[in-house]
Amino acid sequence: MEPIGLTFKNDGELMIVHRCLNCAKISCNRIAGDDNTHVITCLLDKSGSLENETVTKMSGLGIKLLIQDDKQEVLTGLLGYDYEKYLR
Repeated sequence: MEPIGLTFKNDGELMIVHRCLNCAKISCNRIAGDDNTHVITCLLDKSGSLENETVTKMSGLGIKLLIQDDKQEVLTGLLGYDYEKYLR
């Protein structure tokens, strides 16, 4: 599985979008407490370079891919509303 982006679950939980390297199946997985927040936020950049076929497939599955414009919401989901104190 390759992490390719981020999305929010219906309840607002931040999820990592993965694509299987063998069959290209798309799945969403919860973020673990020990996941690297920098690597997670870097997925916002990666999602901007996905091929149209993958984005269309995710849309068909009801997955709204988060983009760089969603960074504030992602940081809030990862670090809380006072996330700015962690960025110093």
